[in-house]
Amino acid sequence: KNSGEDGNMKLTITVTDMKNNSYDIQVDERQRIGTTLRVMEENLPGFAWKREACIQSGRTKRKLTPEQTYEDARIYTGDRLWIMRRK
Repeated sequence: KNSGEDGNMKLTITVTDMKNNSYDIQVDERQRIGTTLRVMEENLPGFAWKREACIQSGRTKRKLTPEQTYEDARIYTGDRLWIMRRK
């Protein structure tokens, strides 16, 4: 368990965008998924994400919402998030 100074858990996860680019990132478990994606969009020129995209956990195959925190979504270190076009 990797705790930050504030006592919140830091997770290392992989985010795969709509163009199949993968990014290994470290996030706070209490951060909202949408916040992470917004920051990635602002800082990574090639990051392919649209607000209406579908976010899915690679481990559980569950659909996730941008409003969920990683803790709420039960996302853990080593997990992969897939960002896909809505069907």
